[in-house]
Amino acid sequence: MTRWVFRAFDALRGPGIFEIVWRILTRASPLTKTEIDAASTVFGRGPIRYDAVRVAQGGLLRLIFRLNRRRAFTTFHTVNLPSSSGHSRSHLDIVVHELTHVFQFEVAGSIYIWEAIRAQRTIGYVYGEWQQLQRDWSNGRHFRDYNREQQGQIAQDYYTEVVGMGRPPQDPIRQAYEPFITELRNGDL
Repeated sequence: MTRWVFRAFDALRGPGIFEIVWRILTRASPLTKTEIDAASTVFGRGPIRYDAVRVAQGGLLRLIFRLNRRRAFTTFHTVNLPSSSGHSRSHLDIVVHELTHVFQFEVAGSIYIWEAIRAQRTIGYVYGEWQQLQRDWSNGRHFRDYNREQQGQIAQDYYTEVVGMGRPPQDPIRQAYEPFITELRNGDL
């Protein structure tokens, strides 16, 4: 039943209509070159339609961020970020995490929102870091087997721990993340 409701919402162009109004109410702007470059180190240049993505920070969001403890969230192609805090636009790892949700929307449709909220209320973001990724991969686990928030956290941690640290290809931490990031880039969500 739930999946059907979201498919109908997508078919009726609900996300596009919502975004037109939302972007006016929240003062949205395009991704910067720096943000696209950072995201490209994780996703590559092709998977996400970066030109369709907007970052919203103001207007109605000021109230929402007071209520949600200044936590970033994504609505379809709009990344909603507080203007300050650990979840602000200046934290590129958070931008990468939220762009994972944009990609989930592009691949799976708007049901990703329901799946992410459900993940936040259950297992959450914890996946066991790189050591667990090594074990999971050797046991046949794939990127799609993690919940929506774990997927975002894996992409965020890859950006921080691999890209940010400049780890070479033979580094065990990089090797633990790489097969999962390859599946992410291929849209295997």
